[in-house]
Amino acid sequence: MFIDIILVQEQIASDDIKERIAVVIDTLRATSTIITALGMGCREVIPVSSPAEAINLKKKALYSSYLLGGEIEGNYIESFQLGNSPVEYANTTLRGKGLILTTTNGTHALQKAKKSDMVIVCALLNAKAVSDWLSRQEKDLVICCAGTRGNYSLEDFLTAGRLVNNLIEKNSSFRASDLALTSACFYKSVRFGKDGKNGLPDMVKGSVNGERLCRSGFEEDVKYCAQEDIYTITPIYINGSIKPV
Repeated sequence: MFIDIILVQEQIASDDIKERIAVVIDTLRATSTIITALGMGCREVIPVSSPAEAINLKKKALYSSYLLGGEIEGNYIESFQLGNSPVEYANTTLRGKGLILTTTNGTHALQKAKKSDMVIVCALLNAKAVSDWLSRQEKDLVICCAGTRGNYSLEDFLTAGRLVNNLIEKNSSFRASDLALTSACFYKSVRFGKDGKNGLPDMVKGSVNGERLCRSGFEEDVKYCAQEDIYTITPIYINGSIKPV
C-alpha cells in the first residue's frame, strides 16, 4: 500500500484517486457528524452538495421520512431539523432513521472522492477502526482532507497523521509520501508531546476552525471532535449512501 494525502477538497482530481481507496476527513465537523449519526443508530447518511438538493431529494417518496441536516458557512439552514453539530446528533434519537446532509466543505469532499475505488469516512472519533480496516486492504490509499474554503485545516492534517502513523506501525511494508510521513510525525509530536501530555484537545481548539467554532458557540463540538476512538465503526460511501462497512 502507498499512502498519500490531498490537503484540500478543491485539489481532489480524478487521476489522483482512481483505483485507490479514498479516506475523506473533515474533523470539524462533517465527518465527525456523520460518524456520530451512524454511531447513534442512523441507518444511512446521504451527502448532497446543497440545501436545494437536500430538499428536492426529501420530496421523493423514498426519502420523505428522512431528516434534513447541515449548515451553510456554519449557520443553521431554515426548515432543516438538524445542523452540523455532532454533539446535537449525539443527543438526538436517530435509531433507524435516515439523514440527508449538506455542509460547506465535507459533503463536497465526499462528492469529489466518488471516482475512487472506494470512499471511507474518518475523523479522530473513529480513526483506530478505520486504520484497522485499512490495514487489511491492498489497494493504494489517498487521504482527502476537506480543508476550509480552499485552505488547509490543521485538524484534518492531525487526523490524517493518526491514520498514517497507525498504518505504518501495523505494517512496515506500507510506503508513504513525504507529506503523509510529515503528518504522522506531526500527530505524534502533538499526541505524545511535552511530558507525554495529550496535546490534541488544545491543538484542535487552537486551530483556525476550532477558534471560529468556539466564537460561534460550538466549543462543546470542538471538544467532542478532539476525542479519539469513541466509535468503532468504519463508514463506507457507496451508491450515494454512507453506511457502516
